[in-house]
Amino acid sequence: MTARKKVVYGFLSFFGIGLSYGSYQGLEYANIASSYAAKTVCSCIFVSGREAKSVIAEDLHAVRFASVQIDEASQSVTANIKGFAEAKAIFRKGLGCTLVNELSEDSIRHQGILELPDTLRENIILAQKMPANIDSAALWKAVENTFVENDTANIIRTRAVVILYKGELIAEKYGQSITPATPLLGWSMTKSVTNAMIGLLVKDEKLDIYKPAPIEQWQENARRDITTDHLLRMSSGLDFEENYGQPSDATKMFFRKKGAGEYALRSKVKVSPDQEWYYSSGTTNILQEIIQRKFIGRQKDYLLFPHTRLFQKIGMKSAIMEVDATGTYVGSSFMYATGRDWAKFGQLYLQDGIWNGERILPEGWVKYSATETPKSDGMYGAQFWLEHKDKSFPQDAFMALGFEGQSVTIIPSKQLVIVRLGCTPNEDNFKRNQFIKDIAATVK
Repeated sequence: MTARKKVVYGFLSFFGIGLSYGSYQGLEYANIASSYAAKTVCSCIFVSGREAKSVIAEDLHAVRFASVQIDEASQSVTANIKGFAEAKAIFRKGLGCTLVNELSEDSIRHQGILELPDTLRENIILAQKMPANIDSAALWKAVENTFVENDTANIIRTRAVVILYKGELIAEKYGQSITPATPLLGWSMTKSVTNAMIGLLVKDEKLDIYKPAPIEQWQENARRDITTDHLLRMSSGLDFEENYGQPSDATKMFFRKKGAGEYALRSKVKVSPDQEWYYSSGTTNILQEIIQRKFIGRQKDYLLFPHTRLFQKIGMKSAIMEVDATGTYVGSSFMYATGRDWAKFGQLYLQDGIWNGERILPEGWVKYSATETPKSDGMYGAQFWLEHKDKSFPQDAFMALGFEGQSVTIIPSKQLVIVRLGCTPNEDNFKRNQFIKDIAATVK
């Protein structure tokens, strides 16, 4: 079982057992569970534009005992667990939904909204006909199979599949009530977007990833040797617990603290850099702290940075990155975009960071991102996943992956970008690797 799958299974079991613990432990479980419910429902309704009934029935599979109240007027959601452990999430234009943690709702709302630039939607080019070297029947069979539910006890719930070949849309399909205009959560695929934001700073010569990470409070202790490269590769050696089976660094960071990166920054050193690979959402949120600190006194410029320098350039008009209560992007986990816009993000990496002749990402950045990190057992690059252990999987492929089976798979040798979005409680029910192999095999 991979480290990523352990995280997912723990996440699902976490909420199911929490209230059986003693009073303090049980309350902490309940606080986290209610926060998860409030944030999830808020984002699915006010960012994705989905109906409350389906959100509560499907997306709260891990917290079925949560009660939620939706306030359309204030665009907020309040949740509780059996009448206690209340949590609240609020929506703000351009910023998505934020949990009200450690700061008052008024102080968070006072930070304002974000007026996004008038991005011209760059439409994906629809293939006029299926390319002759693609087995159309096999392609559509593979796509259709991802939506088939053979076992109601083991739901797959695919919501969107989008496939690009040489930058052209050759196949797409959507689940019930989901359309090409529905923004969907990428979960940890957001980490790959944080990779792009770091790449933009590198291109601007504002950051050298091989120098010690520019974090002032680390310079006088053992963390001074940690570089941004170590953070990108999840090999920093920081002691951050990515465990969703009990209250941990990860669950506190996401659901109980006002600042995700601010909390993760306090992690102590466990081992020296490059001695251990350990998947950590805290690490990615530290990267967002690094990005934000390049915009001291210019908070609006920071918030607009991914929009003006990335999303606007490639036409990702639907993209919404959500912030924590301090106004910092939760760059590990909370970004919404349509299936087509997630595909555009993958296409940018397939094209070596170039779009319409303009170099968006620095030269060599894509190769760096897809290069295997030592001690990752062939699984990880730099905020992108690899699949080097499965020799029948395209060996040049690299992927943005997220909880519940989200994926953007980039296969340069096949000129393919394959997006799958869904809400799969047990990811083993969706055979992602086989799906990718089946699609890749249709290109002759």
